Amino acid sequence: MKYGIAITTSATPVFIEPDQKDYILRISKCSEENGYDSLWVSDRTVYPNNISEIYPQQFGINGTNPNSQNVMESLVTLSFIAAKTQKVLLGTSVLVLPFRNPLLNTKMLSTLDVLSEGRLIVGVGTGWMKEEFNAMGAKFSKRGLITDEHIGLLKSFYQNDVTNYRGDFIDTIGMKMYPRTHLGRPVPIWVGGNSHASIKRAVKFGDAWHGIGLTPNEIKQSVDKINQIADQQGKNPSEITITLRATVKITNKPSDLGDDRPYLTGNISQIADDLQQYKQSGLEYLVISMAADSTDEVLASITEFSDYFVRL
Repeated sequence: MKYGIAITTSATPVFIEPDQKDYILRISKCSEENGYDSLWVSDRTVYPNNISEIYPQQFGINGTNPNSQNVMESLVTLSFIAAKTQKVLLGTSVLVLPFRNPLLNTKMLSTLDVLSEGRLIVGVGTGWMKEEFNAMGAKFSKRGLITDEHIGLLKSFYQNDVTNYRGDFIDTIGMKMYPRTHLGRPVPIWVGGNSHASIKRAVKFGDAWHGIGLTPNEIKQSVDKINQIADQQGKNPSEITITLRATVKITNKPSDLGDDRPYLTGNISQIADDLQQYKQSGLEYLVISMAADSTDEVLASITEFSDYFVRL
């Protein structure tokens, strides 16, 4: 299994801008030095002031801190990380395509791929927060169709010098775009989301399916769906990498929560058992949101996890 580190996620312990910059720099350097395959950033524009009231299960008293949505812009952040690292891959988990102009976004991604010398992975999604769509002037009801066309444009651009793509929302017939990607390569596209529609989109368009916060059994069920849909579409399911973004929390003592213990939470032995279950379920790539209460503790956990599972 390969491992990446998610930098800007709900597990980030700092939310003030200068501290975010320091956190990004230190986590990027530590992750690369400890042999992780990739670094990942999240995507968020605006969110409601009363998000805890609108989404109490997710952001209420026992949920995620609403300040976790205060993340830097994803592609600017990845460009910054690219300049501060050498070999580690750079990904979005995930880029919300309906918010972005497809032509400008395609150009930004290819530029980033050139400047990083071919290190980019484009994780994409449709988005879910209706209030954010309204504020962005984006079509919530059409987000799936817009996402499909946006991916179609990306794939067309990776295959042709002239970007001949026409859909209901995009028309680039006869247009040419610069720059090409690094050495003209097709940038890997990971399709994020746990829904059936997301899984179908991953089989149709993606190089990987990128689940979020699922258990090993849920991964197994999704893999079964991927195999079934791929068979229906005449595709080889082995060409679709099975990936997951999930939170890891390392504790000094074994967790005593029993069946209520969240997966990937506990001491190293418990986490090792969980990883084995994930591997058996078909998981090939884990993007880790490393949970801790401070930047120093995140760094320590990244190093400890690497010692046991990355540098084998």
